[in-house]
Order: sequence, then structure tokens, then C-alpha cells
Amino acid sequence: MLHVFVVDDEEIIRTGIRNALEKTAGQFHFAGEAPDGEMALPALLEIKPDILITDVRMPFMDGLELAELVRKSMPWMRIIFLSGHDEFEYAQRAVSLRVDAYILKPVDSQRLLSILEQTASRIEEERRALRAAAQHTERQQQEREILREHFLSELLTGGVSPAHAIDRAREWNLPLTARQYVVLQAVCGTDGKVRRQIRAVLGHMFDEADDVVWFFEGNERLVLLVLGEESEAVRDRAYAVAQGVRHELEQVAAIDCKIGIGGVTDRLSGLPGSYRQARQAAFEMKHMLAGIAGYGDLTEAPERGFDFAANVPLAEKLRHAGREDIPALVDAYFGAVRENDMQSVLYRYYLLMDLLVTAARLDSENAGWEQNPQTVLRAAETCESTVGYAKEALERLIGSRAASGKVRYAEEIQCAKEYITAHYGDEGLSLHTVAAAVGFSPNHFSTVFSQQTGETFVEYLTRVRIDAAKDMLRAGGAKMSDIAFDVGYHDPNYFSYIFKKHTGASPREYRAGCQ
Repeated sequence: MLHVFVVDDEEIIRTGIRNALEKTAGQFHFAGEAPDGEMALPALLEIKPDILITDVRMPFMDGLELAELVRKSMPWMRIIFLSGHDEFEYAQRAVSLRVDAYILKPVDSQRLLSILEQTASRIEEERRALRAAAQHTERQQQEREILREHFLSELLTGGVSPAHAIDRAREWNLPLTARQYVVLQAVCGTDGKVRRQIRAVLGHMFDEADDVVWFFEGNERLVLLVLGEESEAVRDRAYAVAQGVRHELEQVAAIDCKIGIGGVTDRLSGLPGSYRQARQAAFEMKHMLAGIAGYGDLTEAPERGFDFAANVPLAEKLRHAGREDIPALVDAYFGAVRENDMQSVLYRYYLLMDLLVTAARLDSENAGWEQNPQTVLRAAETCESTVGYAKEALERLIGSRAASGKVRYAEEIQCAKEYITAHYGDEGLSLHTVAAAVGFSPNHFSTVFSQQTGETFVEYLTRVRIDAAKDMLRAGGAKMSDIAFDVGYHDPNYFSYIFKKHTGASPREYRAGCQ
């Protein structure tokens, strides 16, 4: 299924396209809409749709400006222009921006769907090509890549002086002169076929970018260097690059990689420090559910190499456990019990209850721990079921801790939630405005917010608005258009569409059901 986002200042056009997409039997998913480019851009950066349909002429930010920004930050996105003007200048700009189609208004739904199907075929063909790319790479090119990667690895580990690095960078046509730098490291896997797919995807994303240098280090690590002129802009670009890489690798090659981001440095000699920070953040991400984190985003990592066979309290062992430690912890926990005792159902029940109570104390924020005696007793019927139940409990404990206990900024995220609660009725509320309110750059805030809450910003804002609308509908009396406006939707039809999508009922049906 391909995700489609629509930008047009005419409500009737947006509604028509939305209705047409709903009839495609799941081939296309309507991902969202906006009346102009300025309002669309934050949503596009958050949602990352596959296809953008945009009017050319709109107030505030027109489609041409929007397309230029999208091409820079999300080069994979397909763009279809709509226009009521058959003018050569617009068509010429559309060609320069490499748009997929240029449709004159009024929009015929059959022609639009036909163009979307053609665009979908090109996307799938491109993804197939990316998956198969680099299989025909010549040996000479492979050798040159190895030498280039060796040079960049030496640069980031401090094995070459800055002056020598700038001189040698000319050999490889690498843009290493900048005011600010930041290093990213991704853990992606070791399979040779996967490596070729990653190489093809990143080449497609960054071959024309002059602010990103990337290379493989070893079998499983991917390193990226982001360059720029201002510290905050480079940091935000690093988060945008990380989001783009993770999105495309997942879409094209089904790779779920973890990406660590180092600190910003203003000189080449500071690259080894940023590299070590990125590597440490990437290492810590291996023990977390989250996918992207900067070095400063993470709290202190748990000590590795803990001896789970040591004679220390169970709670201490659970505090140090990562997912990879579960087998050792379970073996130590049940292995210390005499064989005769393990044959007793009641003793196995006691062991499980002790484990659950201890885990619940450590995970006090999660109130759903199962401690029902009958359930635990059934789990203790055999030695195998006892051990299996214990492993499930440990997976849950460590998963909960990974999802919420190692990313910082809990206070800032709470402030962001409070800001959303206070301003959700503002139609212009966006990722950018909330990020600015809590002192984050947009891409940094987007990453941290989704990792801390388990939802993207758009998903969270939509849920807050729908919940507020439910309260108003239950109260009765207010007009549907007024409720839509009060919860941040200027277009009542779009509000009705979003409400039904999330609740399964239209606003009128929901109100009738409550009454």
C-alpha cells in the first residue's frame, strides 16, 4: 500500500481526491491533506508519504516551493502537480524538479487514478532495481570503494591529520570543508546481499547531496558524516538524515536499523569524538526498542557483562538485564534450585510469583503486571511452561524499560503534551510550533517524541483532537462544524473523515449512539 498526501487550497479538490483514493481497494492510502505548502511541510516530514499530490499555485507557499524543499529532504518521494494554468513556465519548472506528472484542472478521477497506478509501477520498479543494485558492480569499483572507506575510517578514528585529510579528500571528491560536522552510525546487519541493497538505497538518496558522506565500516556498521554551516542546523539535518535512512531501508529492504548520532563538532580534529559518541549511542540502541537517538538523548547505559550467577538479590540482576541476557538470567534463576524442588508445582509457582512481584516493583509505571494466582499456577504446571512464562515476563520487563526508561527529556515531552492540550484547537498547530515551544529542532523533537510516547506527533495530536471531539459530541448541542473548528479542523468534511477513520463511526453516528 502506498501512502498519498494531498495539498490544494480548494477543499472540493482535496475531497474529490480523498474519495477517489478510498475506492482503490487498499492500493493507495490517504495519508493526510493541507490547504497550502507551509502547513503541509511539517506533516510531510513527519508522515513521509510515498506520493505527494500538490497544486502549483497556492497562498503562503506554492507547490513549486514545496516540491523544492521535499526534493532536498525526501528525495525518494514521488510528486504529482495539479494546475489550473496551462503555462509553459510551470511545466518547465515541473521538469526541472523531476515531477512524475503534471495534471490540468479540473481533475478527472479516472485519469488521476491511472497516473497514480503508473507512479506506483515506477516506485515498485525502482525498489526492485534498488534491491538488485550493485550485483553487477565491477571489481575495479569495488576496490576503489574499499580504499575510500579505509580513508574515511582512518579520518574518523584519528588515524590521519586534518591537513592530510583535506588533501586526500580531493582524490575522492569528498566535501570535507565545512564549519560544523556530526557523525552518525547505523547497525544494519552483516549479510552480503543486504549490504548491496543498503549501498544502492544510500546512493539513491545521497549521490547528489553535498552535505552527506557515507561509507561502510566493517560488516555490519554504516557510518554517515553530515556537514553544514551552523551547529543547530547540522544537528537537525542529522536527525532528518537518520529518519530518512531508517524509513527507506525499511521500505526497500525491510531492514530495521538502529542509528546513533554523535555530538556536533566545529573542526575535523573533533570528528573522532563525535564518532565515538555515535558508536556509543548506536550500541545502546541495540538494547532498546527505539530506532534513533543522539548521544545526549540517552541516560546512562546499564553496565554490561554482569554476572547473573553471582549471589546477589534478584532485583539487582533484573536491573542489569538486557534482552540478550535473558537466557543466562533464567538459567541462573532456576539452575540454583535443587532438582527435587523443581519437581514441585507449588515451588515452581512460588518462584514465578517472586519473579513477577520483583519485576512489578522495578516497573512501577506499568500497572498491568499479571499476578493472578490462578493464572500463575496454570503457568507452573510443568517445568517447561514455568521457564517459558518466566522468559515472557522478562521480555516484557526489559521491553517496557527499553521503551520508556533510557531516553531523556521526560520533562520536555510532558511540557509538549501540555502545550498540545492547551492549543489543539489551533488549526496551525504543527510539529514545528510544538518543537519550538519546548526548545527542540523539529527533527530532533520528532525522534524523541515518538520514542518516548510510542506515537508520532501527528498520531498523538490527532488522538487528542478526536478525544476532545468525543467529549463535545457526548455533551450534545453544538453544531458539527463548530466542533470541527474547536478541535483544530477548518474543514468539517475532513474532520468527519478523520473521526470515522479513528472511531469507526461518523460524528453524527457517534452522537446518536451516545444519546
